[in-house]
Amino acid sequence: MGKKAVFFDADGTILKRNVIRPSVIASLTKLQEKGILTVLSTGRSLPSIHASALNDIDLSNVISAAGGCVIIDHKVVSHDYLTYDHLKELIDYLDSYGLYYTLECNDYLYIRKGTLDHHKRRFAVDDNASTEEKAKCAKRLHNFLVQLKETDDPLSLHVNKIHWFENDAMYDSGKTPLSFEDINAKFGDRFNVNPLSFMPGNGGGEINEKAITKAKGMDLIIKHYHIEADDVYAIGDGFNDLQMLDHAAHAIAMGNAPKAVKEACEYVTDDIDHDGFQKAFQHYHLI
Repeated sequence: MGKKAVFFDADGTILKRNVIRPSVIASLTKLQEKGILTVLSTGRSLPSIHASALNDIDLSNVISAAGGCVIIDHKVVSHDYLTYDHLKELIDYLDSYGLYYTLECNDYLYIRKGTLDHHKRRFAVDDNASTEEKAKCAKRLHNFLVQLKETDDPLSLHVNKIHWFENDAMYDSGKTPLSFEDINAKFGDRFNVNPLSFMPGNGGGEINEKAITKAKGMDLIIKHYHIEADDVYAIGDGFNDLQMLDHAAHAIAMGNAPKAVKEACEYVTDDIDHDGFQKAFQHYHLI
């Protein structure tokens, strides 16, 4: 029997509000004890991984930035990013509408100089909020700021993907100038454009090169560890997981996934709040 591999998404699959359920930790431990390769495969870039609870799990093998950066045995083996011309085109378009965004790189998330106060508005809390809620918001802001750098030269960066925000509170007009549908209609035929898979109540999306996918990262890892196609499992909940799920012999959708993701999978497990990750691999008798 050959070595098996499990590729798993982060937000909405094992991570919610920066918390990983104990059943997920226990499941990952059991998989690893049985010699099964576990690979975090996330849209998050490295700074956002390390500033979250994901930093507490085994990160020996990682597909980050939706395939933009691949780590094998703690070493970066592949780094793909937006071309200069594509980066300029996208930034010029977003800037022309006054949309706020982060440029996700391997070292930091970058924002345009002078926009920090607008980004901080995402973490504002009502004066009448409980002490606990205020503390949670302060922690979320801290986790964001430790990933962040300002830049006045974005075209000098190696940007894995652009992450834009649809949060009316960020904008002086009180309304987000562009919707996900606007940006998808403009660029969806030439780029990967996906809605956000985390931060409930905050819309937006992310955009990267069409050729950069989680599936491409999977191929590098599968080849390195000599894993047979039939021994590849993948689990996720979002649209940016579809290429990963399609690339696995055994595709699993979380119960909280949208209908299109569920229909693309071999098995649909329970949702993230009801130990869906654990139940999925119990179903396949891997744990």
